[in-house]
Amino acid sequence: MLTWIIMIIVLLALIVIFTWVFAKLFGRGEETQPLPASNEIVEHNRQAVGDGNIDNIMFDTVMRGYRQDQVDDVIAHLKWQVDSLNAQLDQVRSRAGNFETR
Repeated sequence: MLTWIIMIIVLLALIVIFTWVFAKLFGRGEETQPLPASNEIVEHNRQAVGDGNIDNIMFDTVMRGYRQDQVDDVIAHLKWQVDSLNAQLDQVRSRAGNFETR
């Protein structure tokens, strides 16, 4: 019976020690500070979208994927470009409709 008690105490002590060591080595889940804004990547992506080179878009990687601000900027720029192309298409369609009625 004494052997079991000693084994349980040793096991609990090892759990506490390994938990402490693991927390010191890898952290305890603290949030990291946001990375500084990278204007070079944003400008490069805007240029790539403007040129139509979607394959040239790049993002900085962070712990859990890509930088959200860079992804949001590319999506906003793509949406703006699609909206402007739709507006141009509507203008062309309205001009073509005017020629057909003449």
